[in-house]
Amino acid sequence: MPAERKKRSKRAAAESSTPTTTRSIAAKMRQPYPLPPFSLPPTNETTIDVRILPLPIVGKGIGRGLTWTLDKRPAEQLRKGMSVRFCTDVQMSGLGRLSAIADLRRHWVTFLVSGADQPCNLRVPIPWASLGDLEGYTHQHHYFNLAKLPPPHPSFAQRPAFQNEDENPYEFDIEDEEIPSLSNRIANITNAQEGK
Repeated sequence: MPAERKKRSKRAAAESSTPTTTRSIAAKMRQPYPLPPFSLPPTNETTIDVRILPLPIVGKGIGRGLTWTLDKRPAEQLRKGMSVRFCTDVQMSGLGRLSAIADLRRHWVTFLVSGADQPCNLRVPIPWASLGDLEGYTHQHHYFNLAKLPPPHPSFAQRPAFQNEDENPYEFDIEDEEIPSLSNRIANITNAQEGK
């Protein structure tokens, strides 16, 4: 009986302790993925520090280059033309500018970021972005045609409005008199792309 207890306690101790391997040590010692070396000159306008996830994603239909994902809510909604500085727990980039929208999905918008040597993007949750009239109209009226993935940011995922896939949880302030013009612009863009 005592020998059996001894074996059980050794087995339990072995199962509860995580073995240290060279791979896990190397992962802890690895340097963080370097942020893009933005090099735009400082301006008089406000620069927003954006807290991003430490690892970018590549590909997956979101454009060229690395795509960084916004992790924490910024000081204000992000929009085209805004100056930004990427931040993680251990790094801070230089100055970049949100130059255009590269991708629009149900819960995310991806901005092209100018100022780096290589193509660079920033993926932002829709509630933390300020879309222009055309993008807002596109999102509102074509929501169910937009890609469902990635899912909403964890800050929103548990809210009831975001759990029902049959309803659009977003609303944009678009003037009624602007709708025909915006609808025509979308049709022209769609027709031009179909003709390519």
